[in-house]
Amino acid sequence: METRNFRVRLHVLSPIHIGCDEIYEPTSFVIDEKKKKLIEFDPLELVKNLSPQERAEFNKIAAGDNFLHIFKTIKRFYKPAIKGREVEITDYLVSHYKKILDMGTFDKKAVINQFTINKTAYNPYTNQPYIPGSSLKGAIRTAYLNAVAKVKDVTKFKGGSDELESFLLERQEGKLKMATDPFRMIKVSDFLPVENVKTKIIYAINRKKRKSERETLVERGGVYQIFEVIQPGAIFAGMMNIDTPLNSSGIKLPINADELMASLKNFYNPLLEKEINTLKSIDISMALMDEIHDKFREKLDKTAFIVSIGRHSGAEAVTIDGKRKIKIMQGRYNKPAFLDHSTTLWLASETPKPENNSSLIPFGWAVIELID
Repeated sequence: METRNFRVRLHVLSPIHIGCDEIYEPTSFVIDEKKKKLIEFDPLELVKNLSPQERAEFNKIAAGDNFLHIFKTIKRFYKPAIKGREVEITDYLVSHYKKILDMGTFDKKAVINQFTINKTAYNPYTNQPYIPGSSLKGAIRTAYLNAVAKVKDVTKFKGGSDELESFLLERQEGKLKMATDPFRMIKVSDFLPVENVKTKIIYAINRKKRKSERETLVERGGVYQIFEVIQPGAIFAGMMNIDTPLNSSGIKLPINADELMASLKNFYNPLLEKEINTLKSIDISMALMDEIHDKFREKLDKTAFIVSIGRHSGAEAVTIDGKRKIKIMQGRYNKPAFLDHSTTLWLASETPKPENNSSLIPFGWAVIELID
């Protein structure tokens, strides 16, 4: 079996959040207003530094669900000697935290929903973020499926998304479905930081793609989201291996490395250009394409390829052109519509209600570079 091995670097161009199904628990962090940092610590270390009376009070409060009381107690008992992992936060998050602490009565919905901070994927042994190989492989798979869909013309295909993938990849159904999936011959490692990569906790807010349309629920004061993101400028390193399947494998559509890379160019380049134009129409000026050309110059589309990964990278980036059915909410009392395009963008913001759009940044853009 022939194998092509690639050393790969991933360059982060805009904030990336890849969820790990964890949040910053209210019993394990405080916010340092002066340093503008969230400090996550081991609750056991906090308990060790408490007097017997304080420990009894803490255990009683932590066992309940009054998150406001928990926040206030943790803040009162925390001591600078208790070291922890520090994460950069926005100025607004500092004031948001103070507002929570200043609440006089406990509102469970307000405290939990409005101050749930989602962690990005991280290594629990080093406390450093990483890019799961599954996320990058998923982005590559989407691009390749779109390339095949153009050749096979899926517009008249009847069936669900899983059946569509089987049709495109010419894999068998049933027990042999995974065995005959050509992507099982592609191995993508997790991507680890090249150096000390920084994260930041920011707000995710929603914006309509057209100025003329009415505000979204979020713009009118609805629920927003708070994420820890990997900041632009971060670099990660990993490996990608592409095996040539044996004739007896049952794989009918072996994946060629050059065709795979070409699919990235043909899928993500137009997607980024379209997003940049959309952002311009709502007064957000992004120089992402210029930055990519300046940084990678003659490497672009040869050994360096644009990708979109992570949360809020856009519905178009995770679906197949010609078979998109994106759910569009039509308000509380109306049935949702299904379109071939999204009508809103999720954008990274320093605050949940920015005064204008100029400071907003799209999520998820990166470049993968093949290293000799």
